[in-house]
Amino acid sequence: MRRVIIDARWQGCFLHYRGDVAPDRADSPLPQRPKRQTRRDSRGELIDAALEIILANGIDALRIEDVCERVGVTKGSLYWHFNDRNGLIHEALLEQLFRMADEQMQNLSEAIDASASRDDYLARVLGAFVDPFDPTEVAGRWSRLDLLTATRHDEELAALMADVQRRQQRHMADLMMKASENGILRADVDPKSIAAALSAISLGSVNLSLLGDDGPTPEAWLKLMILLVQLLFPEAAQED
Repeated sequence: MRRVIIDARWQGCFLHYRGDVAPDRADSPLPQRPKRQTRRDSRGELIDAALEIILANGIDALRIEDVCERVGVTKGSLYWHFNDRNGLIHEALLEQLFRMADEQMQNLSEAIDASASRDDYLARVLGAFVDPFDPTEVAGRWSRLDLLTATRHDEELAALMADVQRRQQRHMADLMMKASENGILRADVDPKSIAAALSAISLGSVNLSLLGDDGPTPEAWLKLMILLVQLLFPEAAQED
């Protein structure tokens, strides 16, 4: 029988890592969105303004006039960059999806490529995916759920969302294959299944913010996540 050991060092390493690492999104391994220009980028400012409105009040609240007023440009300038309101919304949602995924993917990529030990790898993986008690991460997950809900009944937006999700899934699966090749992930598990499970845990853990005293403590949740990640180590690593 495999032995699964909960090592208190990993909990301390995880907490230390959470405060020290601030990945640079410019080096993100995700499919690249258009880079912002050094001079004033009104297209980027319009996307940012649209996102502020969408995240605060929902897609239905987005008015072209409000976006232009926030940025200080004319409608003609906006229509130079986007065909119509829907075009702006599509670009804003795509940008938000990239922003929410960039740091998570970068953390995982660094965990696979740069971790000095299994302890370091475990801390980085936990920091990237399974902390449902950090207010910033909770807000980000709610935003992602809002976007998923908003696109459900819009065929064009739903297709865009599905395309982005599939690309992220493929990239995550590639990282899991690399982890297996590097000897930090069991070879008898399907990389696509692990990729999907990590994403599901990350997004689904937003439910913990609703449970209050009926939910687990941060310490109990972390212990469970350590158990799950350890089970994915190669058998020899589990027995060390």
